[in-house]
Order: sequence, then C-alpha cells, then structure tokens
Amino acid sequence: MNTFKRLAFSLTMAQALFPCAAWAGEGIKAAGPIGGTDIRQAWLPPPGLYAAGVGIRGRFKEFLGSDQDYAATGDFMVGGGGLLAVYPVEVFGGSLASSVFVSGGKTCFGLKSGRETCSRGMGDTYADLLVWSRLFPSKGPEAQRDPHIPYGLQVLFGLGVSFPNGVYKSSKAVNNGSNVYDTAPNVALTYTSPSIFGETLGDATEFSVRMFYNHYSRNDDTNYQSGDLVSADFSVSQRVRQWQFGVTGTGYVQIEDDENAGVKVPNGGNRGRLLQLGPVVSYDYMARGRPWNVTLKGYFAAGGENIASSNILILRIGTKLF
Repeated sequence: MNTFKRLAFSLTMAQALFPCAAWAGEGIKAAGPIGGTDIRQAWLPPPGLYAAGVGIRGRFKEFLGSDQDYAATGDFMVGGGGLLAVYPVEVFGGSLASSVFVSGGKTCFGLKSGRETCSRGMGDTYADLLVWSRLFPSKGPEAQRDPHIPYGLQVLFGLGVSFPNGVYKSSKAVNNGSNVYDTAPNVALTYTSPSIFGETLGDATEFSVRMFYNHYSRNDDTNYQSGDLVSADFSVSQRVRQWQFGVTGTGYVQIEDDENAGVKVPNGGNRGRLLQLGPVVSYDYMARGRPWNVTLKGYFAAGGENIASSNILILRIGTKLF
C-alpha cells in the first residue's frame, strides 16, 4: 500500500491503445486513436471526411506488480469521437490523411486493501498529424475476383502526438490526463490474402499490425520522466462478405527506465509491460447513401508488469460525412 501512495499514476482509460490503469511512471500510456486500432490498420478509405464515435466500458481486476500482484477494484466508462480527413492527393502512389480524437469519462481505481480514487472529465487528445498509406496489390487472380477487397500488402507510415489537455492534478493518484506530451512515429502493415480456410469459409484472410514508438516529455508538475516504450496493435481476421471477425491484441514494452528528478526510480526503473487479447467483429453496410462500419471488440488481460489489468469492451461506429 505504501508503494501505491508513493507512485501516483495517471489513468487514461480512453486512450487509444491501452484503456487501463498505468503504474509504471506517472502517465505511461501508448499513443493512438480512441479504443485502439485492430483490423485494416494500414488502410485509408477514399478521399473525404470521416467521423467515428467510440464507447468503452471496463473493470479492473488486479494490479500486476514486478514481484507481487494485488487485488484491485474499480471501473471506467468512456465516450469519445474522432475525425479523419483523407486528402484528395496522391504522393508516391499513396494517400495522405490526418486525424484527431477526443474523449471523456469517469475512472475509479484502488487496491482492495484501500480506498478507490476517481477522476472525471476529459482525457488527453490524440492526433495523427500526417499518415501516408499505399497498397502494393496482389498480382494473383483474387484481385480481379473481388475489387472491394484490397488483396496484397498495404503499408502506412505516420506521426502521432498525444496532447496533455486532459484533467490532471498532481496530488491525485488517478487522472484522466497525463500532463505530458507523447510523440509517436508509427508504422502499420496489413496483408490480405485469399482465405486460408478455403472459399467456403470466407473471401479473404487479413493479418494486420500497427507499431508505435512512444517518447514522453517530462511532467513539469512532478519532475518525473517516463521511459520510452514500444507498443503494438495486431489482429488476424477473416472477411466474409460484409463481415470481418477474428482475434485482436494490444501490448507494449517499456524500453527505458523512469526517472524522478534525474534519478532512476526504484524497482528496476519501474518499467512496465502489457499484453491484452480478445475477439473482434466488424460489419460494413450502407444507410441513407452513406457507408457505415460497426466494430465490437473485447480485451482480456494476458500478462503484464507494473500495470493495473482490466477486462474491456469497446464499441466503434463510423461513417463518411462527405
């Protein structure tokens, strides 16, 4: 319990990749859109302006320490939205886009041996300042069979930033904001092939991953510096007409020690790691002349260190505005 009081941490339940309580550092979290990425991660839609709404509900199970696990209590509920602008230009055979995501909600967390602490209000804003995506199409006959499925290898390079505009008080153990910038260059790969299970069980099989390198600024209120980390979202899924379903996961590994006033913090630098896995299902449809997508996924803790583990349900609905 003394450790819990000593290491105040920032909670970013609606952050893009890891909606869970952070223990390693004061605001350790991974950059990315609200609710994380999962399928079609390297893919950009046709030029236009797109919008998405996200709802997240989760419950904390335990705190996974470096040498001991602790029973935990608390939950979080988050709502948010984002805009994606795909520009009507082509650069080196690929598309360019920018996006922004905002969120807000309530998070409560505590060890069962103590008292819960809650935070209400806005979380940090995440933006993809610029991303570039290009498809290297398959030369096989499947590309001619269904032009709506992007058979081949799609690649994406981007630069993301999390801005510290969320609710934050250095005196609180739980915060929706982090009070630090996170600069996150990232790369994504999505490979789509004919169904590995045969045509009777689907039109295509997709393998997708997006990796971020997260570099944090110092928290000027506490003089705490979180170490850099590498994070990734990944999925393997099957496409059957308008449906897409499979297994998705998210995780990170901290590769640098945390420092407090320039001194390495105890507990081996307080490095964190996380792995969450779960199912994902997505459906595309047309309504009122607009393309829509609904995606539902769940994350279940599969391992970690210096992190509060949780079970999470995420619903995302998106459409093209114009």
